[in-house]
Amino acid sequence: NGIDWAALGQVELARATAKATYTANTTVDLGGVAARYVRLTVNSGWGLTGQLGLSEVRFLFIPAQAREPQPENGAVDVAIDTVLSWRSGREAALHEVHIGTDPDALILAAVVGRATFTPDNLEFGLTYYWQVDEVNEADAIAVWPGSVWSFTTAEYAVVDNFETYNDDIDAKTTIFDTWLDGWVNNTGSTVGYLTAPFAERTIVHGGRQSMPLTYDNSVSPFYSEAERTFDGAQDWTVGSADSLRLYFRGAAANSPQTLYVTLEDSAGRTATVGYADPDGVLATEWQEWRIALSEFGGVSLTKIEKMMIGVGNRAAPAAGGKGIVYLDDIGYGRPAATE
Repeated sequence: NGIDWAALGQVELARATAKATYTANTTVDLGGVAARYVRLTVNSGWGLTGQLGLSEVRFLFIPAQAREPQPENGAVDVAIDTVLSWRSGREAALHEVHIGTDPDALILAAVVGRATFTPDNLEFGLTYYWQVDEVNEADAIAVWPGSVWSFTTAEYAVVDNFETYNDDIDAKTTIFDTWLDGWVNNTGSTVGYLTAPFAERTIVHGGRQSMPLTYDNSVSPFYSEAERTFDGAQDWTVGSADSLRLYFRGAAANSPQTLYVTLEDSAGRTATVGYADPDGVLATEWQEWRIALSEFGGVSLTKIEKMMIGVGNRAAPAAGGKGIVYLDDIGYGRPAATE
């Protein structure tokens, strides 16, 4: 505590050699004492004039506290299903994990036997603080409190960022094997390009690929749609998610048409939300489109099974024009609160 001191006894520090090859020549055994402060009281020096000095004092210690956190302290864009882990303190039998959004009011979340813990209630777009206290009731000091670390969760979980697709048609790992287009659903859409690379690799919002969606609403059925069926129903309410976000851009030569998103749940119920401005498909810069999940009324957001992105009006089709839209970085979640 810097006030009450325990004396280790008299120790003689060897005299320096005054040579370039001089290395440390004195080691003081602290006897395993749990210490935060070390004080040296000098009683005498070397030679007739009592010369004394210190250079490069090192303290070697037994690491009793938790360290090396994962995610790293201060990490950002952490997934809400992240696994917390750390390097255990020496001889720790149990680990008390405290976590919360207020560093001064952490809550005991679990007592675990291994140096890992998975929180089950993290939310999107929040900064969390956490601390691990190492416990061993058989030790002289039963609890070693750890440092307070922090991480910030991502605002959105990835639905599709179009990075996993390649040009292997035989393996069915192309972009149009996942996002079905007019060749399958008989609408006026074409996903990807007719020759490799099938995904767009120049006009991208994030990463190295985006999805080009060509539309032709000049012929029946007068709307163009790409659809993806997920491997198992998805729950888009976890982490207090409240919105769907995607990025799109078009081309100045496009024919104005309404861009829309349709969700379908495992019971077959659908809901469609259209972009407010039909001229949005003319944009030559990336546009962020954030849709409140509450707008998809009648669909079970805990059981999303299919997603459709289209151009036109699937409920009341009418003859329209042609063009191309690029899509990227689709996700669900919640934007971080602003001050």
